[in-house]
Amino acid sequence: MNFFACRRAGTRAAIFLALATKLSAGPTNTVLFAAHFEKGLGDRWQQVKFGVPTDYHLAVDGPNTFLCAAATNSCSAFMAKLNSKPPAHLFIRWRWKIDHTPTNASDRIVRDYDHSARVLIAFDTLIGPPRSINYLWANQEKIGTTMSHPLTSRAQMLVLETGNARAGEWITEERDVTADWRRLFGSKTMSKIVGVGVLTDTDSTHTQTTAGYDDLELYSQ
Repeated sequence: MNFFACRRAGTRAAIFLALATKLSAGPTNTVLFAAHFEKGLGDRWQQVKFGVPTDYHLAVDGPNTFLCAAATNSCSAFMAKLNSKPPAHLFIRWRWKIDHTPTNASDRIVRDYDHSARVLIAFDTLIGPPRSINYLWANQEKIGTTMSHPLTSRAQMLVLETGNARAGEWITEERDVTADWRRLFGSKTMSKIVGVGVLTDTDSTHTQTTAGYDDLELYSQ
């Protein structure tokens, strides 16, 4: 093989290597929404009140800034407005922690229905209130349990953590929202995304709890 043939062979090998490297790296993520809280909250975050509002504010844990939710006989969500057509494959990830679950709280009964932490995505609907997927830090239900909110099937719950065994610990979560939508609502077509946020409440048990939320991202592949 002469010099020029060697160069052509080397060029082809380099191209094949580059393609193999790109394929092995996997698909590229496209971030649709991100909140890391280091630069504050911005105007897009708003309280959605259901009574006395929970106190949502920025707090510091060592070098890290995060969203703190302190509930004392209160209930409100803290939501960022969106207006996004859902991608073909949607994912969500975040970190959260709690100090403890609300005393004597229930995961199914309205009169005691409180939770230290929920991360939720709201979807537009033509009639009635938005549908929502709620990733739940439950009081007693087993991890992996799915259920409707006791007042409406438009709010679907999926238990990711439960009880106090991991209280005080930052936990990273990541979910395939597209798969969860189909599992919870039985539909292949996801509605337009109109909001993403968190909810910490204790108005039913008249108690106190605190949660931390951080590094919240919606992304597609």
